[in-house]
Amino acid sequence: MSARWESLKNRATLCLLAVALAAGVFFIVGSASQQPSGWGAAYAFGSPARLQLPGRCGTETLSGGRGTVVCERTTWTVDGETHQGALYAYADQIERSSGSLAFKGEAHVLGDRAYGEPETWLSFVHLGALTLAAVGLLGLLGSVVVALLPGRR
Repeated sequence: MSARWESLKNRATLCLLAVALAAGVFFIVGSASQQPSGWGAAYAFGSPARLQLPGRCGTETLSGGRGTVVCERTTWTVDGETHQGALYAYADQIERSSGSLAFKGEAHVLGDRAYGEPETWLSFVHLGALTLAAVGLLGLLGSVVVALLPGRR
């Protein structure tokens, strides 16, 4: 019986480590790249929307990379309801014409944030981390279920 418990304990520990690793990658990649955590996943799971940008946006420039733009007070309509929040996009996705700003490309909204299309590697990392976390949680759940079942004789 103790070998069974030791095996379950090892499996549960491995699953917890997988979840911790996935969560770390998910949040650290956003922080290290100076982009919002979960940008790739939010874009993948968000709803497409047409945006109306405010008169001006703040720009953060990445060293050696594309500049990112955060536009507060951006409005959009989803399912007939108008919402307001922040847009996170790359600077080259914003067009300036005749004194107004326009978003080019497709934006997706999730909650009170809108996201321009992220780079492919960012989506891959975020979706991979979410998948690893889900597998880890399922493994942990399976370990708990097995621990609750009566042992074989």
